[in-house]
Amino acid sequence: MDNKTQEDILNNDLQADESPNSKNASDDIKATDNLSDIAETEILESDTDEIDTLEADAEGTDILSTDNDSEISFSYDSEDIDDADVKKSDVFSKVVTPIVVVLSLVIVALALFVMNGSKINSSTDDAVEGTPITPSFKIDGKEVDTDDLVFLKINGLEIGFDELRSAYYQFLNNYGPSYGISEDTFKNLSGDELDSKFNSFKEILADYIKGDGYYVYASYAKDNNITLNEEDEKSIAKSIKDFKDDKGDDLESYLQENYITEKYIDIAFKYITLADKVEDHICVPEDDFYKTAKKELYQVKQIFIPFGSEEKISNEVLSENKIEDYDKLSNPEKTQAITDNFNSLSDKKQKKAKKVSKQVADDIYNQLVSGADFDTLMKDYTYDSLYESYPKGVLVGENYEYDKDYLEAALKLDENEMSKVVKSSLGYHIIMRVPLDKKYINKNVDYFAETYNGYIVNKVLDKVYENLEVEQTDLYKNFHYGDLT
Repeated sequence: MDNKTQEDILNNDLQADESPNSKNASDDIKATDNLSDIAETEILESDTDEIDTLEADAEGTDILSTDNDSEISFSYDSEDIDDADVKKSDVFSKVVTPIVVVLSLVIVALALFVMNGSKINSSTDDAVEGTPITPSFKIDGKEVDTDDLVFLKINGLEIGFDELRSAYYQFLNNYGPSYGISEDTFKNLSGDELDSKFNSFKEILADYIKGDGYYVYASYAKDNNITLNEEDEKSIAKSIKDFKDDKGDDLESYLQENYITEKYIDIAFKYITLADKVEDHICVPEDDFYKTAKKELYQVKQIFIPFGSEEKISNEVLSENKIEDYDKLSNPEKTQAITDNFNSLSDKKQKKAKKVSKQVADDIYNQLVSGADFDTLMKDYTYDSLYESYPKGVLVGENYEYDKDYLEAALKLDENEMSKVVKSSLGYHIIMRVPLDKKYINKNVDYFAETYNGYIVNKVLDKVYENLEVEQTDLYKNFHYGDLT
């Protein structure tokens, strides 16, 4: 098992989870101001090759794949990922990914894509045979200049040929295989059936393009007069030049292999810079964070007992996670092992294991009520993944996307008040609210501000996303399969 730090987990114990008994959970994701962290979720393959399946499922998909074998795809929808559509990996909870995480990761993906030269997987015959596909577009069977073509408008932002083409192939090549869709899906059809299928695909593609993080950031920037200044433009120009110089004679083949154009490279670098400026505009600076904490946040600590805490870890789980000495594991690693073990149990055994964990939590609670020291019992019993790094607790607020029951209980507490045993989707919690500790908060301001800003940017950009309006131009409505290459 890979060793995970508390920072890797991002309050894993508290993240909202509708399905705690899933065999696998999505990789922990953490948003960062400098957009440097990368997360990955995987789409399960669908049994159907019908476009209609896409229409039902694509809206709820948050995906970023940046595997070493060069697959890159991204999309955003504000709804949670559906458990039936997403394969979960081995962490304790399903993470409800804030939009800032998804959009930040989109930007990181784009940056890696531009700078590292990741190659999009392709299912087209031409790509498989190694034949370059020259960017082109036809109207009424005749190839036209693509410079001024406008296919979609998102809040007035025009989507031209270069953006459409990139999204078209990203979606088709990276999402398509999961749904049994490829160029062959359309090549094997004709007439009205082809038009119907392709028009359905275009509707989904338009939603996919709406979910491109650029248009969320760009819309916010437009509404708040955030623009690129002369210094930004110089920096972008230098980055583009460095990139092209680095590619040298391989630039043209790189563009062809990845279905992008030189104009798209220019857009990508501007996109990255603009997104940084948008987040800087929304986020609370670290120097001002304590003032915000005083107004909006509670400091809480907890004794957390996960489901299955008293079960013996099976040899299979120990082997799968490469655990040699359980007692030497960190809290996050122990929680992971307990969860993997719990999830491997039958429903009947899980029910029994929950009761045993509840009894442990009740016993601890009774000791506390009888006068035992909270910090002492917390040190002895908690499986809180953040405890080792933040022993005096963490900050919570109304905008934090933690487990609903946990957050509701925490926000009801007065200072120095302790909750009863709270059952969440993850296990059992005894929560203590303590006065805000200015020195402690300022010492850990990088983490606390980062976490807070992640949820705030999420909230702000989520509203922007919800209000995005996509207008299809006549050109988009009327283009047919084969017009775009």
